[in-house]
Amino acid sequence: MAFGEQKKGLEIMKGVKLFKVIGIQISLNYTWFIVFGLIAWSLASGYFPSHYPDLNPSAHWIMGFLGAFFLFLSVLVHELTHSYIAKREGIEVKEIILFIFGGVSQLTKELEDSKKELKVAIGGPLSSLVLALIFWILFKATLRSPHLILFTGLLWYLAFINLSLAVFNLIPGFPLDGGRVLRALYWRKTGSLKKATRIASETGKWIGIGIILLGLFGILTGNLIGGFWFVIIGIFLRSAAEGGFQQVVMKGALEGVKVRELMSRDVISVPPSLHIHQLVEDFYLTHKHITYPVIEGERMIGLITLKQVKEVLRDQWMVKTVREVMMPIREEIILDPDSEAVDALQKMIRTGEGRLPVVKDGKAVGMITRKDILNLLEIKTDLME
Repeated sequence: MAFGEQKKGLEIMKGVKLFKVIGIQISLNYTWFIVFGLIAWSLASGYFPSHYPDLNPSAHWIMGFLGAFFLFLSVLVHELTHSYIAKREGIEVKEIILFIFGGVSQLTKELEDSKKELKVAIGGPLSSLVLALIFWILFKATLRSPHLILFTGLLWYLAFINLSLAVFNLIPGFPLDGGRVLRALYWRKTGSLKKATRIASETGKWIGIGIILLGLFGILTGNLIGGFWFVIIGIFLRSAAEGGFQQVVMKGALEGVKVRELMSRDVISVPPSLHIHQLVEDFYLTHKHITYPVIEGERMIGLITLKQVKEVLRDQWMVKTVREVMMPIREEIILDPDSEAVDALQKMIRTGEGRLPVVKDGKAVGMITRKDILNLLEIKTDLME
């Protein structure tokens, strides 16, 4: 689910960091903001006016935004339940990147067997069912209070949408929870995670195509909003199903490959006292790398990229030094020689940097690029076919 394609789809993992819950970083995928607005608009202009025509437009918009917001919280609870169970099973979860239909959990390692996979997969839908029950009980409690009609309508929607989330996620197509259940069962039967993922992903892809066709039929028969959402959900599911299998293939191909095996040991570094105009002339236009480690003495103190250089006004190039514009060294922008190649690739995706230094005991011992990893990945996956 995290990778739409081995090369083009890698950017899907980027997100806006929000806060941490039980030690897990919560982030939003950039596309979430667009979908949030579309959901609020569709609720305020379609769903709530048709169900509560006596309320004024302002009330419909309040309900629309609250509905979209609590849908986000419901999805967050759903994903946190998965992550909590994974942590209970000994798997560290670094980050959850949320989409409006679900999320991607970045695990430090894969679940080790089908039994653990089954436990983690079933937790999300169960949490959505519990939320649906809670909102339904609150709906019933406010039903006889006419002055609470705004909240009554909102609670009914939240009960309905959480039930829908549970049912939707139980569809037996990977990477939905039902698809993960299907994968766990096939994994137990065949003993092969790759074969099980292929079956679950193919199922998910065809279910996605079916949902798209249903949406198009709805649009053609006049149900524009409902049909539109079916098409969006179908496209999302089909893309995620294909990406889910590719992710397993990628991790299998890179399993056991260390950064030291792929890195270049010829490190071209720059001193922090170098002026920007010298950096451009002597390094960027000569060696043509995008990123350079900044070395003082024998220790690496930072990283300078073309992005930082472009942010400096040209009339300041003779004045500004590398030290003034570089990124100070931090864990997010360096790699250890013994790091896994797949972890290095994910770090590049998160930081947006395609070339990172490899550091040992404070010294830069190599450089590794995204291209280095993807070239090996392409070769190994071609040989595996």
